[in-house]
Amino acid sequence: MELLLQLAVCVLLSRMISAEEIAENTSFIATKEWKEIKEGQGIPAGLHVRINLQTGKKEAKLITDNEEQLNAEQTNDESKNSNALITIYDSVDEEELKNSSRLRNSSEQLAIEHNSSEIEKIKNDYKSYKELRKTYEGMRKHFKTDAEIIVRLIEEFGDVITYNKQNDQSRLNAQLKILTNFNYLMSQYDNALTFVDQGGLERILLPLVVNQTHLSLKVEAMRVLGAMAQNNPKVQVKVYEKNFGPYLTQILLSSSNTEELSSALYALGSLLRKFPHAQQKILSTSGTQALVSLLGKDCELKIKAKAITLISDVVVEKQLIVINDDPVAAAQYAELNFPERLKDNWYCQTTDKLMTSYYHEFLKAPDLLEYFIHALESTEPFCNRIWGSSEQLYYTLNALQFEHGKSNNEYCNEVADLLRDITKKIRKYFKEL
Repeated sequence: MELLLQLAVCVLLSRMISAEEIAENTSFIATKEWKEIKEGQGIPAGLHVRINLQTGKKEAKLITDNEEQLNAEQTNDESKNSNALITIYDSVDEEELKNSSRLRNSSEQLAIEHNSSEIEKIKNDYKSYKELRKTYEGMRKHFKTDAEIIVRLIEEFGDVITYNKQNDQSRLNAQLKILTNFNYLMSQYDNALTFVDQGGLERILLPLVVNQTHLSLKVEAMRVLGAMAQNNPKVQVKVYEKNFGPYLTQILLSSSNTEELSSALYALGSLLRKFPHAQQKILSTSGTQALVSLLGKDCELKIKAKAITLISDVVVEKQLIVINDDPVAAAQYAELNFPERLKDNWYCQTTDKLMTSYYHEFLKAPDLLEYFIHALESTEPFCNRIWGSSEQLYYTLNALQFEHGKSNNEYCNEVADLLRDITKKIRKYFKEL
C-alpha cells in the first residue's frame, strides 16, 4: 500500500516539473538585462531584441527610459524631414555658408543682366511640350508612304510634259528632279515593283532611253533603270520584256560620252547579271560586240574597266554554276556560250592591245589595273594561246609587276602579286610556243 502511494507521488511530481519546463519554454520573462531567448519561446511586444555576435544566440531585454527618449527623437526627426527635398543639418560649416551666399549673389546677378526682352526672346525660341505635340500632329497628316510618293511623282512627270511646253529649262529641271527622286527610291525592292506596276517603265523610262535627245535626261533615266533592276529578278524580267537590252547595247556602240556610256553599262549590267535568259538573247546578238567594242573605243579607262568587269562577271557566273553542280541552274545556262562569242568578236586580241597601250595609265592607277587582272584571270582559259604568243603583252605585264612590286605602297605590292600569278600562266604558253 505504501509502495503504491510513493509511486503516485512520484508521478505527480514529474508532471508538475514538466509543466513548469513547458511554461518556462513558452513564456519569456523580460528584465532590464539581456536574456537569452530559448528555442520555441515567444516574446511580448516592445522589447529590445538583438543577436549576440559572440554566442550567435538571440537575446532580449526591456527598453530603458533613455532608449525610449532616443527613439522618440529619431522618429521626430524623420517626420520633420519626410517632406523635405534636402535634409538640413544642425551644424553647417562656415565655408559652406560663404559658398552658398556667393552662389546666391551670382544667380541674382545673372537675373539682373538678362533684361525682360531677352528672356521673352528665349521663351519664344523654345516651344512647350503642348506646342510641340500640336506641331507633330499636324505633320503626321502630311506623311506619305513610298508607294504614294512614287504614284504622285509619275503623275507629276506626265504633268510637266503636258502643261510645261513653253519653258524648256524649267521643264528640264523639273524632270531631272523627279528622276533623281526615283533613283533614290528605286534602291528599295518593293518600290521598284510599285514603279513597274504603275507603268513607270513604259510611261517614263522607255521614251527617255529610246527617243530622248537631251543627254542629261537619258543618263538619269538609265541610272534609274539600273537601280531598279539590280538584284531584283521580277523587275529584270519586266525590263527585258520591254526590250531595253537592244537599246542599251546600241548606245554602247554609238556613243562616246563618258556619262552616257557609264550609265548604259550600269543599266545593262543590272539587267544581265544572274539572268541567263537575258544573257543568252542579248549577248548572242549585238551585246557581246558592244562590250568588246568599248575595250577598243577611244574613251576613259574607267569605262573600259567597267566593261571588262561585266564580261568577267558573266564568264565567272557560268563557271560557278558548273562548279556547284546545280542541274537546274546548269540547264538555264546550257545555251549560253559566251566565251565563243567573245573570241568571235576578237576579245582576246583587243585585250592584248589594250594592256600594252595603257602601260603608263596602269602605273598611275593600280586600282583600275586590278579590275583588268581579275578579268584576265577569268578569261585566260580561252585566250591563253593568243596571249601566250604575244611577247609585248608578256613584257608589259612583267614591267608592271616590277614597278608596282618595288613600291612602298602595300596595295601596289598586292597588285604586283596578282600580276605575278597571271604572268606565270601566260609564260607557260609563251615558252611552249
